[in-house]
Amino acid sequence: MTLKIQSLGEQVFEVLKEKIVNNEYKPGELLQIEKLADALGVSTTPVREALLRLEHMGLVSIERNKAAFVTQISKELAEYTWEFRKLLEAYVSRDAAIYCSNEELENIQSLLLRVIDNPSNFDLYKESDISLHSLLSKYTKNYLIINALASISLNARRIRYYAEDIPFPEKVVILVTHEHLAIVEALKSRDPDFTEQKVREHLDNAKKRTLSSPYFTQ
Repeated sequence: MTLKIQSLGEQVFEVLKEKIVNNEYKPGELLQIEKLADALGVSTTPVREALLRLEHMGLVSIERNKAAFVTQISKELAEYTWEFRKLLEAYVSRDAAIYCSNEELENIQSLLLRVIDNPSNFDLYKESDISLHSLLSKYTKNYLIINALASISLNARRIRYYAEDIPFPEKVVILVTHEHLAIVEALKSRDPDFTEQKVREHLDNAKKRTLSSPYFTQ
């Protein structure tokens, strides 16, 4: 696959990021810079730059000899990830309850209902999941929280996708989507306390689903 010249570094970063999050590159896997560059049809420079950015996000580990590896996933990492995510995302959801528009809520709800009607469409489910959680953080002005939440949410997706073995069973997709719909209803109420409660409940459930995976219980 050869990438377009425009925004080359960003394209390389996005491709590698998604491959890691979707576990096409497994935890612990060696990422050989030359091979990645050949596969993407680019020089090694944008690959090295992308790996440095991914290291800052906790997705890649670069050792002293410059070898790059996908970071490992552990039960401890999963627990810490959800603890941190719940602190941040439940907090910023309060602003979303006050400031998000009715049109945004209607669009998200429509997308979620499409998922309920098509639970085997995992790409649609991922779109709805990312859209809802992006809305929850959209209205906070604290850029430090925004940056931290973007990174921790990405790591949470990778952990879930690995531990729960994507694509998820339809029953899980339906269950999660109903939890998302409950958050939308809380946002519609314009009650920050109620919204925060529903987000916390959802993230607690997500943590339990992930940690019940054979990957962590073996």
